[in-house]
Formats: sequence, structure tokens, C-alpha cells
Amino acid sequence: MSQITQTTLSPIAVGRYLNVDGEKTSLPFSLMEIDRSRRAILRVLNTFHFRTGANILITSLFDEGAHMMPFERAVMTYGMVAASADSTPWDAKRVESIVRMFALSGAAGISGDVLDGLAQLGFKPEELFDGMKVWARPDAYERLKAFPNLDVYRWMEIGPAVAVECSQGAGAHIDRFEWNVEEIDGEVVLTNRLNRCVEFKNYHTGLKAKVHNGGCDCGNPDPRIIPA
Repeated sequence: MSQITQTTLSPIAVGRYLNVDGEKTSLPFSLMEIDRSRRAILRVLNTFHFRTGANILITSLFDEGAHMMPFERAVMTYGMVAASADSTPWDAKRVESIVRMFALSGAAGISGDVLDGLAQLGFKPEELFDGMKVWARPDAYERLKAFPNLDVYRWMEIGPAVAVECSQGAGAHIDRFEWNVEEIDGEVVLTNRLNRCVEFKNYHTGLKAKVHNGGCDCGNPDPRIIPA
């Protein structure tokens, strides 16, 4: 399990991660950690060649700052505009409104709850998300991949880490500078390489997946995670 390091960074906020049992666990995080994760996600965004000034929708929950704030900052660093909505069924109308009002180039963090909320309102994802890049959480990924017209990629929360799929669609990249990533008996195991507010040493995430350390055709050398 995790514990506070002896040389901790100063946290700016407290988010959460899902432990091996799927339970929410407090995760203090620092500005330095957010910036390192921002750079890792920017490496992924750079593979898509988005237009400067493009609009990207980010759906998240209030306690997901440690995972979603770096994505938002990477979007802004790229020179794009981030719009936000909650990843809940009850905020699905706002998701639809943002898609309708803005010419979105992408949507990130789309969850099963968002899809359920859209369906309850009578909106079809194959029409709503057509023409954009969609990063979907595991509970929405297969549902969206069922529509051949959609361009869908993985957005994965792996314990305290986040992995985002590049334009090649060959697995979600996880920051090689931040994490030592191992595959032990088919499970992803993490150890932090750099100083953090909370240390993770040989942390068993519970995620069954393949870890690919070879080069990706996108040019990003960060390891790729492909769920089993």
C-alpha cells in the first residue's frame, strides 16, 4: 500500500485514486506532479496534430483533479480551448449542449454514466461524437468502439497514474519518467521514479493488462498499456 514519503512534496490539493478493490483512496498531489503529467499527456496530444484554437471537451468528477487537471493543462499548453462537464448522467445535457454549440475536435474522459445520461435524453453517441477524437474510460470504450464511424481511444485511470492512447490506437501511454511499470502475473504494478506527495512502491493496481515497452509508431517511447 501507499505511504507518505520521507521527502514529500507540498500538496496543492487532495484528489483520489481507486485502489485494488475499487475503493476511493485519498491522493494528495503537488503542482510539480501535475506539471510532469501535463508534459506526458502533451506528448500524446502532439501525435494528433490538432489545430491551434480547437475546442476539447473534458468530462470529470470533482475529486479527479490529480488525473484530469494535467489533461486540461496539456490542452491549454497545446493552444486549444478546454470546455468542461461532469462525467455523470445528470450532466449529459450540458455535454450535448457543448457538442452542439462548439465545433469540438475531441472529447476526453467520456464515461458509461455520460453515455447512459445521453441515452436517457434521446441522444445517440454515434451522431453526437461523430467527427471528433474521443478518449473513453473503460466502461464506455467498447460501447463507443461498436460504432465504426467513431474515432475512439483509451483514457485509463491506473491507480494513481493515468494512461492516454495516442493516434496509433495501439495502447494507452503511461509516463516513463514518472513510473516504473511492470507486468507481474498479468497485472500492472507501479513504482514511482520521482518524488511525490505519496509514494507507491511495487503497487499492485489490480488491472489485468499487457505492458508494451517497445517503440510506438507515433514516436512516443512511453510504455503502452493494453487491457487483457
